[in-house]
Amino acid sequence: MLHNLPARLTRRTLLESGAVVWALVIVLFLFALAQSDDFRTAANLSNISRQIVILGLVAAAQFIVVIAGGVDLSLAANARLSAIVTAIVINGSDDRLLLGVVAGLSTGVIIGLVNGFIVTRLRVEPFIATLGTGALLTGLALFFASTPVGRSSPALNNFYGFSIGGVYAIVLLLVLIWIAISVAMNRSTWGRHLYAAGGDPGSAALAGINVRRVTASAYVWAGLLGGAAGVVILASAGVGDAASVQGLEFDSLAVVVIGGASLAGGRGRLIGTIGGVLLFSLIGNVFNLLKVDVWYQQLVRGLIILIAAAALVDRYDKRKQSKRTQDQEEDDKQQPLQRSV
Repeated sequence: MLHNLPARLTRRTLLESGAVVWALVIVLFLFALAQSDDFRTAANLSNISRQIVILGLVAAAQFIVVIAGGVDLSLAANARLSAIVTAIVINGSDDRLLLGVVAGLSTGVIIGLVNGFIVTRLRVEPFIATLGTGALLTGLALFFASTPVGRSSPALNNFYGFSIGGVYAIVLLLVLIWIAISVAMNRSTWGRHLYAAGGDPGSAALAGINVRRVTASAYVWAGLLGGAAGVVILASAGVGDAASVQGLEFDSLAVVVIGGASLAGGRGRLIGTIGGVLLFSLIGNVFNLLKVDVWYQQLVRGLIILIAAAALVDRYDKRKQSKRTQDQEEDDKQQPLQRSV
């Protein structure tokens, strides 16, 4: 059995790194180079890179939560509401740009705190909890912006369009964020605790890890990234719009899963999720350049999302026993305190 261990480890590493999705990205990229002269232009490649920023931020947020053993279906609503708040505060003025960005990011953090509280303290299943908060946030977005409201500022617009050597600055910022997340999750104590809490919360609790705190922190960081995506949405659209980025929460979940992360928690690498983001972006761009009917695009995306949804089905069974162990340990700790009182 031991002689099969390296092979099993290699297969697991390949799956978690998203090697399959990266292979698809390369194949699709080479196919597009061969089939479309427009695809290989510098302008098109630059536009593709900028188009991935919003999905790249939300997918990174989803990845953090999935590693913690959860899921966040409120991320798109978070980004929309954060964009609306930022637009209302800035309202076309460079003088209020910093205040608006802080307001948008703070909105995301507050949403993350609420999600973390509901999941870890009220013990509501993440799927149900974030689906509910997403619906509430959508209602708030429609209340504040039944029609587009506010405006971006000239400085924010200029930053969104600013490029260095043909590479958009906003794309470079996204890459830096990806690097920071990867380092934090693979090299820091918090990252190791996050993987442990997501993989086996019962064992993590027995090892002295505060599972509730670590899990809640994942939702807070995801909320912050959702708020950042909202700022980028405003820079892209120019106004706060409650109808923007529809379906983004499911796209982000799909790219995380096809990138090799396990919805059971505790397994996966950000590089795989990045591959999923590139694959989704390339599908849209290549199909448009080849004048393929839009329903084919939706068909391909829908099939990928269905695969992600199918992977979600067994999540609860895999974690049920471990969560029971964790909850029992916490209850056992509380009982002596209650007796002493």
